[in-house]
Amino acid sequence: MKLHFVGILSLILSATCSSETATAPAQESKVAPTAAEADASNETPGLAKTAMELAPASSLGSSSAGASPLEDKEKWDASKGDATVSGRITFKGKAPERKTIDMGSDAKCSAHEKALEETIIVTDGGLQNVVISISKGLKGWKFPKGEGAVKLTQKGCVYRPHVLAVQAGQKLEVSNNDNTVHNVHTFSRRNQAFNMAQPAGAAPIKKAMKRKDKLFLVKCDMHDWMKAYVVVFDHPFFTVSDATGAFSLTGLPPGTYTISAQHETLGTQSAEVTLAKGASETLNVVFEPKKADSK
Repeated sequence: MKLHFVGILSLILSATCSSETATAPAQESKVAPTAAEADASNETPGLAKTAMELAPASSLGSSSAGASPLEDKEKWDASKGDATVSGRITFKGKAPERKTIDMGSDAKCSAHEKALEETIIVTDGGLQNVVISISKGLKGWKFPKGEGAVKLTQKGCVYRPHVLAVQAGQKLEVSNNDNTVHNVHTFSRRNQAFNMAQPAGAAPIKKAMKRKDKLFLVKCDMHDWMKAYVVVFDHPFFTVSDATGAFSLTGLPPGTYTISAQHETLGTQSAEVTLAKGASETLNVVFEPKKADSK
């Protein structure tokens, strides 16, 4: 087994506010937010102190047992993937208090049950909504496009789920389950951004995610507390940590991979893992709060 610590990466997310109104007709925006707008939005995540821990697994063979991905792209054969990486994402120290969202600007929203902020959700130490993926080591494979739709729902005047991962080729389907108008505004970089009003009872908005895209903001211009994040991959090896912080990447072929864990505000961590055929690796990730969060 060959394991190397890679280090801490940071991701800078930009978000903007829009001046769209509820009565505005549905429209699409092809213009990315300006730097000034991004600065004004104050949505850029800071870099936090983080640590990644690899727990050895007895089923791993030596590094020579892992086959490197092919130099020339080969059509993906799922039968060759039988290795697994799983573990838990945890938060070190006291988690920031989740405040109740003020929905007083819309009586139809405030009539719903109270909702809590979702930026950092920690349950019994487990950190939710962390995107775990293979970020390096798959260049030898040509993967088929993803199929179907991945759903993002507006319910109770919040986006559900808060973080969503999609494979290129799939559609992002956004529905409005509330009895008030919403405005779906995406800030994608490589896929066409859109900014569309969605009244109560309107048909779902369906947009194809055609290519790989970094984590981007989705917000409602009618209700400034409504935010979600979407990331698009060009392969199927990704997941989002659940309410306990647990995750699992399955069906991996033998090889050496860089695995990344990304949180919307706490940054990104990476580690290198070498997997033999049928291996099972345990990867535990520990995020620490930013100074502002730990006060």
